[in-house]
Amino acid sequence: MEAKIQELAVDPAALRGLSANLLLSHHRNNYGGAVKRLNAIRAQLAALDVATAPGFKLNGLKREELVAANSMRLHELYFASLGGDGTTMTPAMALALDASFGSVARWRAEFAAMGKALGGGSGWVLLTFMPGDGSLVNAWCADHTHSLAGGVYVDAFMANVDWAGVYERYQSAVDGASDAFGVGQEELSGATLFDVRRAGMFEKADALIPGASWRDPAAVAAWSAEVPVGAEVVVYCVYGHEVGRATALRLRSQGIAARFLRGGIDGWKAAGRPLQAKAGRPD
Repeated sequence: MEAKIQELAVDPAALRGLSANLLLSHHRNNYGGAVKRLNAIRAQLAALDVATAPGFKLNGLKREELVAANSMRLHELYFASLGGDGTTMTPAMALALDASFGSVARWRAEFAAMGKALGGGSGWVLLTFMPGDGSLVNAWCADHTHSLAGGVYVDAFMANVDWAGVYERYQSAVDGASDAFGVGQEELSGATLFDVRRAGMFEKADALIPGASWRDPAAVAAWSAEVPVGAEVVVYCVYGHEVGRATALRLRSQGIAARFLRGGIDGWKAAGRPLQAKAGRPD
Protein backbone atom coordinates (compact mmCIF):
# COMPACT_ATOMS: atom_id res chain seq x y z
CA MET A 1 0.00 0.00 0.00
CA GLU A 2 1.36 3.39 -0.99
CA ALA A 3 2.31 5.66 1.90
CA LYS A 4 0.77 9.15 1.84
CA ILE A 5 2.36 12.44 2.87
CA GLN A 6 0.38 13.94 5.75
CA GLU A 7 -0.28 17.65 5.69
CA LEU A 8 1.10 19.84 8.47
CA ALA A 9 -1.53 20.10 11.21
CA VAL A 10 0.03 23.21 12.73
CA ASP A 11 0.59 26.72 11.37
CA PRO A 12 4.39 27.08 11.04
CA ALA A 13 4.12 30.86 11.44
CA ALA A 14 2.51 30.41 14.88
CA LEU A 15 5.44 28.51 16.39
CA ARG A 16 7.73 30.48 18.67
CA GLY A 17 11.42 30.54 17.82
CA LEU A 18 11.14 28.11 14.89
CA SER A 19 11.60 29.38 11.35
CA ALA A 20 8.47 28.79 9.26
CA ASN A 21 10.59 28.37 6.14
CA LEU A 22 12.82 25.83 7.88
CA LEU A 23 9.83 23.86 9.13
CA LEU A 24 8.15 23.84 5.71
CA SER A 25 11.41 22.75 4.07
CA HIS A 26 11.85 20.04 6.69
CA HIS A 27 8.32 18.78 6.04
CA ARG A 28 8.62 18.89 2.26
CA ASN A 29 12.17 17.60 1.82
CA ASN A 30 13.09 15.47 4.84
CA TYR A 31 9.69 14.00 5.60
CA GLY A 32 8.28 14.10 2.07
CA GLY A 33 11.51 12.63 0.74
CA ALA A 34 11.28 9.74 3.20
CA VAL A 35 7.72 8.94 2.10
CA LYS A 36 8.66 9.02 -1.59
CA ARG A 37 11.75 6.89 -0.92
CA LEU A 38 9.67 4.34 0.98
CA ASN A 39 7.19 4.04 -1.87
CA ALA A 40 10.01 3.61 -4.39
CA ILE A 41 11.64 0.89 -2.29
CA ARG A 42 8.36 -0.96 -1.85
CA ALA A 43 7.74 -0.80 -5.60
CA GLN A 44 11.11 -2.47 -6.17
CA LEU A 45 10.33 -5.11 -3.56
CA ALA A 46 6.96 -5.83 -5.17
CA ALA A 47 8.67 -6.42 -8.52
CA LEU A 48 11.44 -8.56 -7.05
CA ASP A 49 11.42 -12.33 -7.48
CA VAL A 50 12.42 -13.09 -3.90
CA ALA A 51 12.94 -16.78 -4.65
CA THR A 52 15.78 -16.10 -7.09
CA ALA A 53 17.08 -12.66 -6.05
CA PRO A 54 20.56 -12.53 -4.49
CA GLY A 55 20.39 -12.35 -0.71
CA PHE A 56 22.34 -9.08 -0.58
CA LYS A 57 19.79 -7.40 -2.88
CA LEU A 58 16.80 -8.50 -0.82
CA ASN A 59 18.54 -7.66 2.45
CA GLY A 60 19.57 -4.25 1.14
CA LEU A 61 16.05 -3.36 0.04
CA LYS A 62 14.52 -4.55 3.32
CA ARG A 63 17.10 -2.58 5.31
CA GLU A 64 16.37 0.58 3.32
CA GLU A 65 12.63 -0.03 3.69
CA LEU A 66 13.07 -0.08 7.47
CA VAL A 67 15.14 3.11 7.39
CA ALA A 68 12.61 4.97 5.24
CA ALA A 69 9.58 3.68 7.19
CA ASN A 70 11.12 4.74 10.51
CA SER A 71 12.06 8.11 9.10
CA MET A 72 8.50 8.64 7.86
CA ARG A 73 6.90 7.66 11.17
CA LEU A 74 9.31 9.61 13.37
CA HIS A 75 8.85 12.75 11.28
CA GLU A 76 5.07 12.38 11.60
CA LEU A 77 5.42 12.14 15.39
CA TYR A 78 7.75 15.15 15.40
CA PHE A 79 5.29 17.39 13.55
CA ALA A 80 2.34 16.04 15.59
CA SER A 81 4.15 17.07 18.78
CA LEU A 82 4.21 20.77 17.85
CA GLY A 83 1.58 23.42 18.46
CA GLY A 84 1.44 23.71 22.25
CA ASP A 85 3.03 26.04 24.76
CA GLY A 86 5.70 23.51 25.77
CA THR A 87 4.65 23.51 29.42
CA THR A 88 0.95 22.90 30.08
CA MET A 89 0.17 19.22 30.64
CA THR A 90 -2.48 17.19 32.43
CA PRO A 91 -1.66 16.13 36.02
CA ALA A 92 -1.60 12.48 34.89
CA MET A 93 1.09 13.28 32.30
CA ALA A 94 3.15 15.11 34.92
CA LEU A 95 2.74 12.13 37.24
CA ALA A 96 4.02 9.76 34.55
CA LEU A 97 7.15 11.88 34.14
CA ASP A 98 7.58 12.20 37.90
CA ALA A 99 7.31 8.44 38.35
CA SER A 100 9.81 7.67 35.58
CA PHE A 101 12.35 10.49 35.98
CA GLY A 102 11.87 11.82 39.51
CA SER A 103 10.38 15.09 38.28
CA VAL A 104 9.20 16.85 35.14
CA ALA A 105 12.20 19.18 35.44
CA ARG A 106 14.60 16.22 35.48
CA TRP A 107 12.96 14.77 32.38
CA ARG A 108 13.09 18.11 30.57
CA ALA A 109 16.76 18.64 31.42
CA GLU A 110 17.75 15.18 30.20
CA PHE A 111 15.64 15.32 27.04
CA ALA A 112 16.98 18.73 26.03
CA ALA A 113 20.59 17.80 26.85
CA MET A 114 20.33 14.67 24.71
CA GLY A 115 18.94 16.72 21.83
CA LYS A 116 21.73 19.27 22.07
CA ALA A 117 24.30 16.47 22.19
CA LEU A 118 23.23 15.56 18.64
CA GLY A 119 24.72 18.82 17.37
CA GLY A 120 26.96 18.25 14.36
CA GLY A 121 25.32 14.93 13.56
CA SER A 122 21.82 13.61 13.09
CA GLY A 123 19.37 11.58 15.11
CA TRP A 124 16.36 11.60 17.38
CA VAL A 125 15.58 11.75 21.07
CA LEU A 126 12.34 9.89 21.76
CA LEU A 127 10.18 9.96 24.88
CA THR A 128 9.26 6.28 24.78
CA PHE A 129 6.83 4.16 26.78
CA MET A 130 8.27 0.81 27.91
CA PRO A 131 5.29 -1.57 28.36
CA GLY A 132 7.41 -4.19 30.12
CA ASP A 133 7.81 -2.04 33.22
CA GLY A 134 5.24 0.70 32.66
CA SER A 135 7.84 3.46 32.55
CA LEU A 136 8.88 6.25 30.23
CA VAL A 137 12.47 6.60 29.02
CA ASN A 138 14.37 9.05 26.85
CA ALA A 139 15.73 6.93 24.02
CA TRP A 140 18.53 7.88 21.63
CA CYS A 141 18.07 6.93 18.00
CA ALA A 142 20.56 7.51 15.18
CA ASP A 143 19.92 9.12 11.79
CA HIS A 144 16.91 10.36 9.83
CA THR A 145 16.71 14.01 10.74
CA HIS A 146 18.11 17.44 10.00
CA SER A 147 21.52 18.52 11.26
CA LEU A 148 20.27 21.51 13.25
CA ALA A 149 20.45 19.95 16.70
CA GLY A 150 22.01 22.97 18.36
CA GLY A 151 20.85 24.52 21.60
CA VAL A 152 18.63 27.22 20.08
CA TYR A 153 16.70 24.76 17.91
CA VAL A 154 16.17 22.29 20.75
CA ASP A 155 14.99 25.01 23.14
CA ALA A 156 12.57 26.31 20.51
CA PHE A 157 11.15 22.83 19.99
CA MET A 158 10.68 22.38 23.74
CA ALA A 159 8.77 25.67 23.88
CA ASN A 160 6.25 24.41 21.29
CA VAL A 161 5.51 20.88 22.53
CA ASP A 162 1.81 20.01 22.40
CA TRP A 163 1.43 18.06 25.64
CA ALA A 164 -2.24 17.26 24.98
CA GLY A 165 -1.20 15.23 21.93
CA VAL A 166 1.69 13.62 23.79
CA TYR A 167 -0.67 12.60 26.59
CA GLU A 168 -3.13 11.01 24.17
CA ARG A 169 -0.37 8.86 22.67
CA TYR A 170 0.93 7.94 26.13
CA GLN A 171 -2.57 6.98 27.32
CA SER A 172 -3.11 4.83 24.24
CA ALA A 173 0.19 3.02 24.79
CA VAL A 174 -0.57 2.33 28.47
CA ASP A 175 -4.07 1.07 27.64
CA GLY A 176 -2.74 -1.36 25.05
CA ALA A 177 -0.03 -2.71 27.33
CA SER A 178 -2.22 -3.13 30.42
CA ASP A 179 -5.65 -4.15 29.22
CA ALA A 180 -5.12 -7.85 29.96
CA PHE A 181 -4.51 -7.07 33.65
CA GLY A 182 -7.83 -5.41 34.49
CA VAL A 183 -10.28 -6.84 37.03
CA GLY A 184 -13.93 -6.16 37.79
CA GLN A 185 -15.50 -5.05 41.06
CA GLU A 186 -16.44 -8.62 41.93
CA GLU A 187 -12.85 -9.85 41.74
CA LEU A 188 -11.27 -8.12 44.73
CA SER A 189 -11.76 -10.90 47.28
CA GLY A 190 -8.46 -11.88 48.92
CA ALA A 191 -6.45 -9.23 47.11
CA THR A 192 -4.15 -6.69 48.74
CA LEU A 193 -5.78 -3.42 47.71
CA PHE A 194 -3.87 -0.19 47.09
CA ASP A 195 -5.40 3.20 46.39
CA VAL A 196 -2.98 4.85 43.92
CA ARG A 197 -4.80 8.07 43.17
CA ARG A 198 -2.42 10.96 42.60
CA ALA A 199 -1.32 12.59 45.85
CA GLY A 200 -3.26 15.78 45.07
CA MET A 201 -6.43 13.83 44.32
CA PHE A 202 -6.10 11.68 47.42
CA GLU A 203 -5.64 14.75 49.62
CA LYS A 204 -9.06 16.01 48.48
CA ALA A 205 -10.77 12.63 48.85
CA ASP A 206 -12.81 11.68 51.92
CA ALA A 207 -13.17 7.93 51.33
CA LEU A 208 -11.55 4.85 49.83
CA ILE A 209 -12.55 1.30 49.01
CA PRO A 210 -12.77 -0.81 52.20
CA GLY A 211 -9.49 -2.51 53.05
CA ALA A 212 -7.40 -0.31 50.79
CA SER A 213 -4.37 1.75 51.81
CA TRP A 214 -2.95 4.66 49.84
CA ARG A 215 0.39 4.45 48.06
CA ASP A 216 2.02 7.18 45.97
CA PRO A 217 1.93 6.16 42.27
CA ALA A 218 4.95 8.39 41.64
CA ALA A 219 7.08 6.36 44.07
CA VAL A 220 6.37 2.72 43.21
CA ALA A 221 10.02 1.75 43.57
CA ALA A 222 10.05 3.05 47.14
CA TRP A 223 7.11 1.00 48.41
CA SER A 224 6.93 -2.06 46.14
CA ALA A 225 9.48 -3.86 48.35
CA GLU A 226 6.94 -3.73 51.18
CA VAL A 227 4.43 -5.85 49.26
CA PRO A 228 4.31 -9.40 50.72
CA VAL A 229 5.87 -12.05 48.51
CA GLY A 230 3.18 -13.92 46.60
CA ALA A 231 0.46 -11.36 47.32
CA GLU A 232 -2.20 -10.77 44.71
CA VAL A 233 -2.40 -7.00 44.38
CA VAL A 234 -5.12 -4.82 42.90
CA VAL A 235 -4.56 -1.09 42.49
CA TYR A 236 -7.13 1.54 41.65
CA CYS A 237 -7.09 5.20 40.66
CA VAL A 238 -10.02 7.53 39.99
CA TYR A 239 -11.33 6.15 36.70
CA GLY A 240 -9.20 3.10 35.96
CA HIS A 241 -7.19 4.92 33.33
CA GLU A 242 -3.43 5.27 32.97
CA VAL A 243 -2.52 6.02 36.60
CA GLY A 244 -3.77 2.69 37.93
CA ARG A 245 -2.80 0.83 34.77
CA ALA A 246 0.78 2.14 34.70
CA THR A 247 1.19 1.47 38.42
CA ALA A 248 0.10 -2.15 37.90
CA LEU A 249 2.63 -2.49 35.07
CA ARG A 250 5.42 -1.09 37.24
CA LEU A 251 4.56 -3.52 40.03
CA ARG A 252 4.45 -6.45 37.61
CA SER A 253 7.95 -5.54 36.43
CA GLN A 254 9.03 -6.09 40.06
CA GLY A 255 7.59 -9.61 40.04
CA ILE A 256 4.36 -8.66 41.83
CA ALA A 257 1.09 -10.13 40.54
CA ALA A 258 -0.59 -6.75 40.24
CA ARG A 259 -3.79 -5.87 38.41
CA PHE A 260 -5.87 -2.69 38.14
CA LEU A 261 -9.54 -2.12 38.94
CA ARG A 262 -11.55 -1.28 35.84
CA GLY A 263 -13.57 1.89 36.35
CA GLY A 264 -11.53 2.88 39.41
CA ILE A 265 -13.15 4.20 42.56
CA ASP A 266 -15.49 6.34 40.47
CA GLY A 267 -17.03 3.21 38.97
CA TRP A 268 -17.13 1.62 42.43
CA LYS A 269 -19.11 4.60 43.79
CA ALA A 270 -21.44 4.63 40.77
CA ALA A 271 -22.30 0.99 41.46
CA GLY A 272 -23.37 1.93 45.00
CA ARG A 273 -20.69 -0.17 46.67
CA PRO A 274 -19.57 0.54 50.25
CA LEU A 275 -16.83 3.04 51.07
CA GLN A 276 -14.49 3.48 54.01
CA ALA A 277 -13.78 6.88 55.56
CA LYS A 278 -10.25 8.09 54.92
CA ALA A 279 -8.12 8.09 58.05
CA GLY A 280 -4.95 9.43 56.49
CA ARG A 281 -2.14 8.28 54.28
CA PRO A 282 1.34 6.79 54.78
CA ASP A 283 4.26 9.15 55.16
